[in-house]
Amino acid sequence: MLKMLDEATDSNKDAHFIAYVRFWDGMSAVEELLFCKPIKLKATAIALFDILNNFINEANIEWKNCVGICTDGARTVSGRFKSIQALVKQKSPLCIWTHCMIHREALASKEISPGLNIVLMIVVTVVIYIKMRPLKSRIFSGLCKDMGAVHSSLLFYCEARWLSRGKFLQRVYELRNEITIFLEEENLPEAEKFRDSLFLMKLSYLVDIFEKLNALNLQLQGSNVHMFDTSDKINDFVEN
Repeated sequence: MLKMLDEATDSNKDAHFIAYVRFWDGMSAVEELLFCKPIKLKATAIALFDILNNFINEANIEWKNCVGICTDGARTVSGRFKSIQALVKQKSPLCIWTHCMIHREALASKEISPGLNIVLMIVVTVVIYIKMRPLKSRIFSGLCKDMGAVHSSLLFYCEARWLSRGKFLQRVYELRNEITIFLEEENLPEAEKFRDSLFLMKLSYLVDIFEKLNALNLQLQGSNVHMFDTSDKINDFVEN
C-alpha cells in the first residue's frame, strides 16, 4: 500500500489534509481517495500525523502494509527527523518516502530569468489593479464587451495552483489590446509597456512556456500514472 499525502486550502480558506492510496487488488492496481480531513489547528508534523494515524487505527489498517508515502518537499512532511515521513517510519520501518514528481516540476518552473520575471511582475501588478477594485473591474468588463473581446474579465494568479500561471498569462495576452486602452484611460505608466513590442514579445514567450508546462503537468496526473512513466515524460519535455 502506497499513500500520497498533501495539504490543500479550499475557496473558504479552510485547510484540509488529503490522502490517496494505491494498492494491489489481485492483479490490478487500484487508486482511491483514502480521506479528506480538516486541519483544525496548526499544520505541524505531529498534528497531521495524528490525523493520519487516527484514521489508520479507526479503519483497522495495519501500518506494516504501508510500503511507501509520496509527498511534496515541505519540511513538515519530508524532513528526516521530525516530519510525517519520520513518524510513519516509526510505525512502518520499511516504508519508503518519494518526492512527488508534480511538485518537483512545479518548483522547477518557478525559476525564470530576471528579464522575464520583470514582465511577469508588471502583468501581476496590472491585473491586481483591475481585479482588486470592483469599479475598475466593472469598467474593464464593459470595455471588453464594447470591443467584442472573447473574455470580459482577467484571472487571478495563485502560486498554490499548478496551472494558474499559464492560464493567467494566456488571458492577459488575449486581452492585451483591451488592457492597453484601459491603462491609457487610467493614465497609468504600465500602458507604455503594453505598447512596447519587446514587452509583448516576452509576454508571448511566457505564454508559450507555461502552456507547455501546463500540458506536461496534466500528463503527470491521472490514474495508473507511476514514477517511471512521469520520469520519462519529464525527460522527453526537457529534450524537446
